[in-house]
Amino acid sequence: MDKNIKVTLPNNKIVEVPYKTSAIDAVKLVEKNLDDILSLKVNNEVKNYQYELVKDSNIEYVKFESDDGYRVYSRTLKMILYMALTKLYSTADVEFIATINRNQYFVIHDMEITTEKIKKIKSKMEEIIAKRLPLVKRVVSLEEATVLYTESNDLDKLENMDNRLKSYISMYFCDGMYNSFYGALAPDTGYIKKFDLIKYKKGALLVIPNIHMELDSQIRDTKLFDAYIEFNNLKEVIGVSNIGNLNEMILENKSNEIIQVSEAIHQRKLIEMIQDIEKHKNIKMILIAGPSSSGKTTFAQKMGVQLKLKGYRPITISMDNYFKERKDTPLGEDGKYDFECVEALDIELFNRQMRDLINGKTVELPEFDFLVGTKKYNGHFLTLKENDILVIEGIHALNPICTEFTPAENKYKIYIAPIVTLNIDGYTKVSSSDIRFLRRMVRDFATRGHSVEKTFALWGNVKKGEEKYIFPYVEDVNYIYNSSLIYEPSVMKTFAQPLLLQIEKTSPFYAEARRLYEYLNNFLPMETSNIPVDSIVREFIGNGCFYR
Repeated sequence: MDKNIKVTLPNNKIVEVPYKTSAIDAVKLVEKNLDDILSLKVNNEVKNYQYELVKDSNIEYVKFESDDGYRVYSRTLKMILYMALTKLYSTADVEFIATINRNQYFVIHDMEITTEKIKKIKSKMEEIIAKRLPLVKRVVSLEEATVLYTESNDLDKLENMDNRLKSYISMYFCDGMYNSFYGALAPDTGYIKKFDLIKYKKGALLVIPNIHMELDSQIRDTKLFDAYIEFNNLKEVIGVSNIGNLNEMILENKSNEIIQVSEAIHQRKLIEMIQDIEKHKNIKMILIAGPSSSGKTTFAQKMGVQLKLKGYRPITISMDNYFKERKDTPLGEDGKYDFECVEALDIELFNRQMRDLINGKTVELPEFDFLVGTKKYNGHFLTLKENDILVIEGIHALNPICTEFTPAENKYKIYIAPIVTLNIDGYTKVSSSDIRFLRRMVRDFATRGHSVEKTFALWGNVKKGEEKYIFPYVEDVNYIYNSSLIYEPSVMKTFAQPLLLQIEKTSPFYAEARRLYEYLNNFLPMETSNIPVDSIVREFIGNGCFYR
């Protein structure tokens, strides 16, 4: 076709190029240094360098400091790890299990990982990076992919449902080796500027730099790690190690079995936690925090039922009623009220009232009127009796500054989150943040009248608040409750995919919506009638027995 295409680049630079010019060739007309451009976003879709332009297009640069850039960097680093392992140990059976402080923990099932082996693998990775080997994307037929993965003993790559429905798949080839990843890779191995590989537990940590390109290779024993490992062991018990296994059980009409076992695990962990609370004889206050859409509302109500069975009388207090007056609320960098920061709370009042309650005094609890931005006192007086126990829920519940006047022996701290998910394959683990986003999107659309676009727009600031005000205090909690459910994505698929389709191609969130839509394509849908009415997932899809 004989025509020119107009391409708009960052800073409103416009160039014209022939039909089917590669995206990177258009960029090269104005950019001389490409070393920090990991990939390109063409018309709001993340593409690799060689993507061919066939219409007037807008191109943005995908750099490391963005979420898309982090994912491209991470995938590229995993490809390099795969290449190093293949060269050194042929068919190493790798499984990435957890992300801990951005660093990614993996094991090799058929090999003991030693410090000496880690040094060899890291050295080989550095060698591959130094060679700046091109990473070439090819679309191959399913038949060819099956032959290739059979030769490399890696057939689990083809087990997910999305691949079964296609006659082709995308693969990356480099120096005679190949693998597939769910998203773009950098154009060559030299785009990896920093990384580390260190021995950790029974596996290793692939250390990925922060947004400032700084490495944090300090090993920390983390309570979250134990929760990851426990979930991984439970997957084996259920017989669902990855998405392919889940889909097979659905096809075999075993959905109800998966639901029952998953819910039984939740119930067992809840009872285990209540038993731990009983061991702490002086507990007067249970503090619950977790990131957005962790299932805190349902969890707190289910916990309340179990506490009553043990003779307690739970009294729920929301920290949202302790906001400062609107005129005293601090402003964020954008000049708007910052309701996420701890300084937005009347910490002095909350501390004083909690201390007075525990000391047997009567207090009048406030109720915050969000319409006018002020606390009101409506005669809600409270005095704790012998078996009363306070249940405090809020984003800052774990922050010690909020309960510094309450003795440690009187507090029991709980962190709740869907902290682990199923693997698509050994190298690809879906972020629990994605699971939480889908939960929030489905719930907010159904119950709060929020558009899908609004949920996307708010999500970035929500995550920043969680990283700043919740995650730093997880290590100090008494109990971590994992609210993930193995079967949940198969249920969420039916509710979430139609909503994701509402995002227009012109939206800045289109690429993210498409990424999530394609992730859900890997799952077979699951019918919901057998999900218990007290399940945490009901908080988001509806028809539950608890307040949403």
